[in-house]
Amino acid sequence: MYGAVLTQESRSQMKELHPRLCVLIRGETGYGFNLHSEKSKPGQYIRSVDTGSPADKAGLKTQDRLIEVNGVNIEDLKHSEVVAFIKSRGDEARLLVVDQQADEYFKKLGVTPTERHVKDPLPQPITSGPPKSQTNGSSTPDSSRREIASPEIATEIKENVVHQDPFAESGLSLSPTAAEAKEKAHAKRAKKRAPQMDWNKKHEIFSNF
Repeated sequence: MYGAVLTQESRSQMKELHPRLCVLIRGETGYGFNLHSEKSKPGQYIRSVDTGSPADKAGLKTQDRLIEVNGVNIEDLKHSEVVAFIKSRGDEARLLVVDQQADEYFKKLGVTPTERHVKDPLPQPITSGPPKSQTNGSSTPDSSRREIASPEIATEIKENVVHQDPFAESGLSLSPTAAEAKEKAHAKRAKKRAPQMDWNKKHEIFSNF
């Protein structure tokens, strides 16, 4: 009986180490979560989740680390590129995330979590031979450990960031030349008057969805 209890506890603990796939459907006010990154801590993290929002209903949690967006690994992308990629996916976002405990488990094994790890058995530590990185539970060379789905997608993401109209969210539709001129003028004014800053968060970048 005692052994059975231990087995159940062990299974429960292992289940908590699996990554989670959260499927979000955009509501009238967005997805309802805040994504942030820190210069001293690589990765994109969920900063906050609005109660009752699509993100909350999909199971997204504060401090989750974002691994994939719609099946594409985003770990090597900049914060602005991840934001642009999520917004370009329409009204649905499939976010693969890990909590802190699961994140530490996969990092110790040198394994990149994927959607397959949501339901498949967890990868186990390699007990013999030189350590190798694993993907999808099998050993693979380290060069293939982190890979965006294709070079075309990576290029698309970067182009979305470069060509994104900086005034689109305000409802303005400016030509590139006008936008550039306005942005330069704004930059000059910003240099003349330093904005107030919360110095406790000067190394963080965050975006609302």
